[in-house]
Amino acid sequence: MVKRKHISPKKSNPSKKTKKTKKNTKTQCVDFPVEVEEIQPCDKNETFTGIIAEERLWKNLELILSLQSNELGDKEKVELAFSFVKAHDVGGDGTGEDEEECQAVKISRLVMYLSDWIQTLFVSKEQQNFQVKADICLDFRCWEVLRFCFKQSSILDVSINLSKNLLKAIAFIAENLLSALNELSSLEVNICDGQGFEVYSCVVDCIGLLFSSRNGMSNDNLDLWFSTAEPVLKLTHKVLAESSKDSLADDAFVLRFSCLVLEPFSKFLMTHPTKKNGFRDFLDKLFGPFLDVFGLLNLSEEKSSGLETTLLKLIEEILSLVLFHPAHIDGFLSLGGAERYLPDSKENKTVVQSYHRHFFSKFENMLLMKNELELSCAGSLFRLFINRVVKQQRDSNQLQEGIMTKASTAGRAEERTWKLQDTARNDNESSAQSHSSSSFRLETRKSLFDFFLHLMEPILLEIDGYIKAGSEMADLCCVIKSANSLLFHFARERIYVKTEDASGGACFCFFKKIFTTVVSAASQLQNDCTYDEGSEMHALLAKELVTAIGYLLQIEYEVIENDLVPLWLIILSFLRFSSIEDDCPLTSLLLGLGCQLINLYGDLRQVSVAVFALCKAVRRVIPADGGNGEMMDTGEAPRSTVFLLERSAKSVEKLLSSQALRLAIHRAIKVIPEGQAGGCIKSMTTDVSEAMDWIRVSCSTSGKEQDGQVAAFLAAALSDIYSLILDSLTVTTGNSNLVGRSMNHLVDLIRPCLAHLVSSDSDCIENFLSAVTGKDLDIVMGEKNTESYRKSVRLFMVFFLRIYTSSRSLYRQVISLMPPKKSKEMAAIMGDSVAARCGSDWVKEKSWNDEGYFSWICQPSASIPDIIKHISAIYLKDDSADCSLLIYVLYGVALQRLVDLNRHIKSLDYVSQISDNQAFIEHVSVLKCEGKELSDFLLGNDIIPNLADVGTFETIDNTDQGVLKVSGINRKCLPAVRLWVLSQHIDIWCPHSEKKNLKNFLSQIIGSSVTHILNGVDMSTLGLENNVDKGTQKKNTGLEQFSLELLCDSVLYEHEFVRRYMAPSFSHVLTTTAESFFKDFTEEVNFDTPPDWSEVLTLLESSVANLSGKLQSEAFVEAHVLQLDNRKFRACQNLLNLLCGMPKEYMNKKSFQLYARNVLDLERFVVFSMLRCLNKLSPGDMQKLFSLFITCRKTLKSIAMNSCDKVLGATTLPLSDNSLLASWLFKSAQAAVTCQERFRNGFTRKSRDALFSLLDHTSYMFLTVSKYQLSKALPLFDEQHISSELSEGSGQANLMFESLTEQAETLLNALKDTFRDEKTVFERETLVLTKLAPIFSCFSGLLWGLASAVSHRDTQKNHQNTKLRWKSEQFSKLCRIIHVLGNFLEVFAQCLFLSGDVQREVQSNIKWTRLLDGTEGSNGLLCGDVVETSNVKRKIIESFIEGGSSEVVLALRHLLIASAAILRLNLQIDGITLSATFVSVLTGISSDLLSVLADMSEAPVEFSFIWLDGAVKVLEELGTHFSLSDPTLNRDLYSKLIELHLKVIGKCISLQGKEATLESHETGFGANVIHDKQVPAENSRSHGLHWLDELKGRLRMSFKVFIQNSSELHLLSAIQAIERALVGVWEVCPAIYSIQTGNRDGGRISETAAAGIDCLDLILEHATGRKRLNVVKRHIQGFMSALFGIMAHMQSPFVFSTNAVVGNHGPSFPDAGSVILMCVEVLIRIAGKHALFQMDTSHLSQSIHIPGAIFRDYLQITRVGFSVLDGTLLHKDGQQQDLIGSSKDLKVDQKFSMSLYAACCRLLYTAVKHHKNETEGSIATLQESVSALLHCLETAGNKLGKCVSLEVEEGIRCASFLRRIYEELRQQKEVFGQHCYKFLSAYIWVSSGFGPHKTGIKREVDEALRPGVYALIDSCAPNDLQYLHSVFGEGPCRNSLATLQQDYKLNFKYGGKV
Repeated sequence: MVKRKHISPKKSNPSKKTKKTKKNTKTQCVDFPVEVEEIQPCDKNETFTGIIAEERLWKNLELILSLQSNELGDKEKVELAFSFVKAHDVGGDGTGEDEEECQAVKISRLVMYLSDWIQTLFVSKEQQNFQVKADICLDFRCWEVLRFCFKQSSILDVSINLSKNLLKAIAFIAENLLSALNELSSLEVNICDGQGFEVYSCVVDCIGLLFSSRNGMSNDNLDLWFSTAEPVLKLTHKVLAESSKDSLADDAFVLRFSCLVLEPFSKFLMTHPTKKNGFRDFLDKLFGPFLDVFGLLNLSEEKSSGLETTLLKLIEEILSLVLFHPAHIDGFLSLGGAERYLPDSKENKTVVQSYHRHFFSKFENMLLMKNELELSCAGSLFRLFINRVVKQQRDSNQLQEGIMTKASTAGRAEERTWKLQDTARNDNESSAQSHSSSSFRLETRKSLFDFFLHLMEPILLEIDGYIKAGSEMADLCCVIKSANSLLFHFARERIYVKTEDASGGACFCFFKKIFTTVVSAASQLQNDCTYDEGSEMHALLAKELVTAIGYLLQIEYEVIENDLVPLWLIILSFLRFSSIEDDCPLTSLLLGLGCQLINLYGDLRQVSVAVFALCKAVRRVIPADGGNGEMMDTGEAPRSTVFLLERSAKSVEKLLSSQALRLAIHRAIKVIPEGQAGGCIKSMTTDVSEAMDWIRVSCSTSGKEQDGQVAAFLAAALSDIYSLILDSLTVTTGNSNLVGRSMNHLVDLIRPCLAHLVSSDSDCIENFLSAVTGKDLDIVMGEKNTESYRKSVRLFMVFFLRIYTSSRSLYRQVISLMPPKKSKEMAAIMGDSVAARCGSDWVKEKSWNDEGYFSWICQPSASIPDIIKHISAIYLKDDSADCSLLIYVLYGVALQRLVDLNRHIKSLDYVSQISDNQAFIEHVSVLKCEGKELSDFLLGNDIIPNLADVGTFETIDNTDQGVLKVSGINRKCLPAVRLWVLSQHIDIWCPHSEKKNLKNFLSQIIGSSVTHILNGVDMSTLGLENNVDKGTQKKNTGLEQFSLELLCDSVLYEHEFVRRYMAPSFSHVLTTTAESFFKDFTEEVNFDTPPDWSEVLTLLESSVANLSGKLQSEAFVEAHVLQLDNRKFRACQNLLNLLCGMPKEYMNKKSFQLYARNVLDLERFVVFSMLRCLNKLSPGDMQKLFSLFITCRKTLKSIAMNSCDKVLGATTLPLSDNSLLASWLFKSAQAAVTCQERFRNGFTRKSRDALFSLLDHTSYMFLTVSKYQLSKALPLFDEQHISSELSEGSGQANLMFESLTEQAETLLNALKDTFRDEKTVFERETLVLTKLAPIFSCFSGLLWGLASAVSHRDTQKNHQNTKLRWKSEQFSKLCRIIHVLGNFLEVFAQCLFLSGDVQREVQSNIKWTRLLDGTEGSNGLLCGDVVETSNVKRKIIESFIEGGSSEVVLALRHLLIASAAILRLNLQIDGITLSATFVSVLTGISSDLLSVLADMSEAPVEFSFIWLDGAVKVLEELGTHFSLSDPTLNRDLYSKLIELHLKVIGKCISLQGKEATLESHETGFGANVIHDKQVPAENSRSHGLHWLDELKGRLRMSFKVFIQNSSELHLLSAIQAIERALVGVWEVCPAIYSIQTGNRDGGRISETAAAGIDCLDLILEHATGRKRLNVVKRHIQGFMSALFGIMAHMQSPFVFSTNAVVGNHGPSFPDAGSVILMCVEVLIRIAGKHALFQMDTSHLSQSIHIPGAIFRDYLQITRVGFSVLDGTLLHKDGQQQDLIGSSKDLKVDQKFSMSLYAACCRLLYTAVKHHKNETEGSIATLQESVSALLHCLETAGNKLGKCVSLEVEEGIRCASFLRRIYEELRQQKEVFGQHCYKFLSAYIWVSSGFGPHKTGIKREVDEALRPGVYALIDSCAPNDLQYLHSVFGEGPCRNSLATLQQDYKLNFKYGGKV
């Protein structure tokens, strides 16, 4: 019986209640009876409500009793439990807290009981099998109750019992959901919309709560897990396989369900490895479903969501744990099987005896079933096996080497008293050991190979079956895909290394078998599709076969056995399956395989083998009748055979026109050893001989017409390869003799055929074709009139002419390298004595032999013009591609001949000056006549009649050979090719061209570019960047694009004819285009008649005053203005942009005046069009007109920049009256701004940028004009000669001042009218925008023009430190105007930073009229000193910086710039006075603006970097005032301004990230210039970074002004401020330390500390004078200590990451890598100035240690990558660590790494050079740092997996930097000679393959480093070299040393001769 105890209504103590809530209850659940505490009786005053509450205290117990009752059924009990749960969820969070304290049964006990009860309810107990109750499992209320229990157990921290049968319920739900999806899929109904979805959702929530609890499921029943996972996998497979866009909710729900079930399954397998039976059961039951889901997830991996990625990882983990658990993996590691492939082995098959054979049997069954999804996972299974083996091996090694690592680390710690970041060093070493342990041991490699072999063998059997009997192509494609997946992972993990192969050749034999099988399958595929195009399945199968061949070449290239012809034939045959486009996947693979072959044999120094195998394959691409290489007989060939010939020819064309393949051949031929060059030509001669025999066979009388055409085409294709080889060969002094002899043999081979072509006979071409084809002349004459005959003739001409032109060019190089006597002999052989003739030979020469271009072939030979005429008469009249190709080849012939003629003519001109021989003149006239004919051929229009419908051609950058640059020439692209060729060789053909041809050439350039312009193409950025393929540096260049590039190239303007004819031609195009555009706006548009600018200004003023007036008839405007012609508008704008881009250094005065007049007229038409059509055009069209006006102003500025300084001299500007020019500049800008204000809707970013550009251009125009005028007038004032010229000049200047003053007075009168209406000026932004901004911009330009002119005067010796004094009325008026303007600017600037209420109060005290009249000064609204910014003012400034009030900041910028000019003029001109508060007000405003910028936590908008330069300009001018005042009076202000500079510069550094550098770095200081030279090519800087750089540059200029002329006291204040910044303390609170050590991200540093490094660099560079330098010297040691401290805090491997922000620090901290680079560069400057700054020995030792410490971290990344360095990057247990993101997002910034590498090298060789003795004391440290830098070169071109590595080009650059250290050691031989052998030993050790990566150094990198190595050998004593020889012993190191010594003697050692 239960006793009720009374309870007091008094509430319990809240603290006590909280404590009870958090109590960890350990009570176990008991069914019955339940003990209940006695409750105290209630108070007598208890209300009825309290009684009701008392009754509720028994509800927990009543629920338990009800559930235990046998009178209720299961459904009634479920309803009671669900009602309780629902009521608890509704009120449990509120009023129930007090009740729980007094419950008879605690809620924790209730939860445990409910959990046990509901779990037993799911399964029926009537049978022994515990079947699931379907009705209960599908009742969502049961799952809601269970979810309540799980949730409350987590809250109350109690444990609940979990039944193993719960997995059966989950499996039932999965099966039911699968059946529901099957039923609804046919009805196309979303399951999420049904009512039954509620139960599934609830189940998923329960599973999530179940397995997220600490208890989990302690169930060791593997079969139960298998039965649960199987339906879940089937469900997942169905959803992934049939997913659609309309069922995304289903996908996410099911994927989440699968993840929640499989995650605990993987945890279970981790602690409960499967037994043998479990292993078999998994393979039988779950292996297939797992692979099906695995395959689907792999297919969608690139576009997978987060759930798919999680599920993929779970499946990988489960497969790895079940199949390759340590309990099973030993059986896989002892499979064996490779022995069967030994050459003498007799075993046929290896039988796996253990239970592991079931795995391979299952895989064989998959192959038989051809399940594509399952087979696609073969490679992934192999990868999982590899990862498991690597992990097991690494764990084993760590256990064995852990003690040794700890001991060695401790020993190293005792060797040095100081280390830079010891923790990072130890991590580096441990990571290196981890990497070395992960490299495979021999037994591990064998085990992995055996596993691979057992998977690959059944695949090979399947492929063999296809070859023998044939099978479905889809099945074969599926099988080869699985093989490729295995080969991919095998190659990527580098399991097979031939030098480490211990199988006795068995591995190689197996790979040979794979290769043979794949090639046989490819050959079978070729045979199946010989006479048809093939299907899509053929292309897919070809793609897989080619991929397999590529992987095999990557694994072991020797499987080819030097028989490359079949591979090239496979490539050529499979190209028939690919589409026409080169970006087809199959085409890309085939071309990539070709490049792989070329690169492979290039590295083997056997590139000729690969190239000439390609040539043989081209000749064999047509199937032959027999094995004799003859072409098939097509006499009775069906149409399919003819079609085969055509397609084969197209395949050859596609392959050989690939720029990637051509570039690979070019690079491989270029770098072959010099001794092989002659042999390469001999091999080519043999191949050409075979090709000529093959041509004769194919064109014999037994062949048919189609054979001859195909042979001719293939011959032309072969000539392309031959000419590419000859043009790419490198000739040196050592191989020139052999190359020359080989070239003679080659020319002897082609001479018999080519001699007929170049003879003077009338039937020379017929004889030529007869000699080539072997046909009789009669037969050739009979075929003469056929089209096939002409085509064959053209192609055979191309074949021989290409070989000859390339041979001739190469032979000339050989002659230039020969001794004089030998060169003359070889020149005589070639028939070109001019090539080797010296000056004395020319003088002695009396007669001239007729040496033609083809004298090497036969003498005499026909001239080039005659041959071209003969060919052109018949063979150049077609539009075919072969005709265009022949024309291009003839261009090359003509240009080579013109080069000879130019050399010959110049030599004869020289001789004619010292000899009167008439024969010279006659011979020169003959040569000039030939040159004229050749230039007429090049420039004539008879070959290219028009420029319509021209195409593009492909070029490659950074190549010197013309043959390589252009390919795929046809009739459509020939005009572009011709113009490209002519533009590259203008200096060659120009001297021989007539005036008509020169004009025609220039007209073609302008005409083609105008065609491009008129098409409306945007030219805001000229060039071809948009058409460049960044990966291969290829360009698709068109005629129009190239013309535009040519017009902007300064080289073009070096030619006189261009300078003479360009301006009139271009002006005509510009005016014609503008007239066509403006005729819609103006009745009369006339550029020919110059306007009266006085009338123009008058008309402009009236138009602006009355914008509603109609200047023309309204009918005209309405009739003509509908909308702008966008095409014409673009044309005008692009022409102006083109004019801006033209180089103006070569323009003359006449050209400038013509351009300026046209642009001013264009401005005039634009402004008046805007005024007249203000209400007629749409806002968009008006914006276009406004942008056109800005472009005009920009172009006018570009012209004025050059015309004033370099052309006009003492003449006037384009406008005769400069006052009119100034008035037009100002009034037109104001009118345009007014019009823009009328039509724009809101001040958008685009409007703001456009207005800024206009104001900036106008201001610069005023600066240019005023500076030019006053610079001419000032000398006359100084000499006090008052002349008419002076009066006129000063009068013009005064007129401009008066004009601007009148405008200002007009503006202020309008302001006074506004105040009368009780409105403030600041409430009307339109007034600020349309009036003040243009006026301020003009004032700023005008005043700075005056200041610049006076500054130029002050630079002269007789005017230094003297103020300008004028005694004239105009000068007094000028001073008064400047004084009044200063007062106005002071007051107006203060009002901009006041709130609205304060503005209304202040404005009543300001007398604007009296202020502008000069009768009243400024009011001094603010205090003059730098004070803390008030909250209101700070908010206003923050709104400005964040992008608000753009109209105001535009005016504010020019206001500050004008104020800065007034400050400058105050120091320069005597008589200009300032108000007492002017300086203080400007100082306060500028300081406040920059302080708010520095204190902002977020990055400001980029426009703030632009307008804030006005504030910086004010500070810069204030800096000049400090040098003229008493330092003791303003030292505090000086210190505050210095600290302000530090804050703002630090902010800029923080925002720049990795781009932050020192000023010396940006200006090309030493080797660091590489960091910035790559930026424009990569186009990586946004406009925001550009303007940020500009602001930072302004701040540096200001800082330099503060320190350059400062006093000692001021400089001491600056140095102390920098010291505080560098050590990380604040002056106001020294206890705050702003430099913190990081864990793994490099630490962090304050912005001020980073700025201290930058400013320290400025002080070291710009502090001058003995006293100032002494101040710096006293603090240099402290500076260096601070720098070392910063680097110690910053160092980490992650400083090399591309991420600008690393870690959680946010954007308010500078990048650690950039900080380290800046510190290193400052140390370089200190070490370099050894005469000024003394370095302690300890500091020098630390400096030497820095490079090694930094780049050991880099080496750590190259070995293991980022993800291994930091395990927190990975996702563990489903939780993401928020530190730096995923490791896959981290990449090394190679550009930054190269800069840091260069800086470290410079630091070391600077120390060696300037601190020899101190460096010798730290020679071990130096050697350690140099070794670390050397090890970095080992990674160049040797990328291992996903780890970091340098590109070869980057490695070459780094090697050149490291070489300087070696060379400097040799320069200091007397000190370091005894140590050089140590550096040489380290180099030999690494280059021999014993470095950290065991790969050695790439040949290209080693060649760049080799001169430094020779310098080391030169410094070593013979005893040192003998010591190394002894120590190295037998092996590669000793051989490398011997080779180096031999090369040193040949290439470096001085032998006493020159």
